[in-house]
Amino acid sequence: MRRLSSDQLALPDVYYTVGGKHKEAGMSVTFEQHVDINATPEAVWALITDATKWPLWIEQMEHVEGLDAVTPGASFQWRHGNQSGAGAVLQVDAERMILKLATRLGNDERSHTFDIDRKGGFIRVGARDSRVRYIYAYDVAAGLLGKFVAAGNPGDTLRVKNTLQKLKRLAEASR
Repeated sequence: MRRLSSDQLALPDVYYTVGGKHKEAGMSVTFEQHVDINATPEAVWALITDATKWPLWIEQMEHVEGLDAVTPGASFQWRHGNQSGAGAVLQVDAERMILKLATRLGNDERSHTFDIDRKGGFIRVGARDSRVRYIYAYDVAAGLLGKFVAAGNPGDTLRVKNTLQKLKRLAEASR
């Protein structure tokens, strides 16, 4: 991700500004999991692209405001407990059912990509079920802490798993 300025969200390629010069970040980490949902891809897509429902299933996003429509370039504010941050919609591809968001809390920037696959039933026929893949990514500084996070931070692994499980419960209850 690339840092444009302190008041803008990251877009692909993150750089840190040190003394007026751009310095490449230490390393990027990605946490990726998927879940099979007993609901149509269209029903899951409707949940994923409804920002009013995000607090029901996205971990650490208890409140979202300022987003009238989930469209590329739209921005929003979010809150978790007494922490608040900003976010932006980076990609909405209804045909391929991909939604990509960026969130920021202070200087900490994260990307969230949700990708729905029409897995179908037995022998992958039917497209009645959905497989949702969640990719949660961010940059960390090099060093011992960066190596720990890159090796599989259990907190972030659990955050991704919980987000997908909440989405699954919500989608299956809405059927």
